[in-house]
Amino acid sequence: MVVRLGLAAVGGVLGMCQAWLPSNLLVRWIYTDRGLKWGVPIAAALIPAYVTVGQVAQGRIDAGGSQWWWALLAWSLLGALKFLSVGIRTPFVWAVRAMRRRARPHRGSEASA
Repeated sequence: MVVRLGLAAVGGVLGMCQAWLPSNLLVRWIYTDRGLKWGVPIAAALIPAYVTVGQVAQGRIDAGGSQWWWALLAWSLLGALKFLSVGIRTPFVWAVRAMRRRARPHRGSEASA
């Protein structure tokens, strides 16, 4: 019962993250074979953007602005951390997939033999 409730809660949170954090769609695309080559450049472009948005939100909070700026700050920090992990993990994923492709026997050579 508790495990089922926990899994249902996690599923709900993941669904909300997909709806409210659409950059997850970009992250999912990056981990496809077609998007792996773009992982590091996209991360290098988006991390400074998220950090800048976070700095602006932090400045507004320090100036005594609305408490809603905390939501923007949290969103920007999550995005920066997400793409930091993408930038770090992408080269390793690419290398592992390349090694698996080389280790896999070619199907076309068996048919011609």
